[in-house]
Amino acid sequence: MIKVNSVRKNYNIITHKSNQILYSYQTPVAVITSNGHIYKTKQKYSVTTSRHINKFLEGLESEEVNQNFIDSYTI
Repeated sequence: MIKVNSVRKNYNIITHKSNQILYSYQTPVAVITSNGHIYKTKQKYSVTTSRHINKFLEGLESEEVNQNFIDSYTI
């Protein structure tokens, strides 16, 4: 089942197979996996997208990965 949580404009969290995927605008940029691993993209985007990532991962340690790794969690 897919759950969409529209937090604010251009900031959405999609839950799919117990993975939480942060979308900033229409781009997946961070993932909290079902087994607790936390990843964010190495790709540099806008200041707003950086804010979205920081808010989503607030207080959590994450591993920076290539964008295609984040993309692999999308449906």
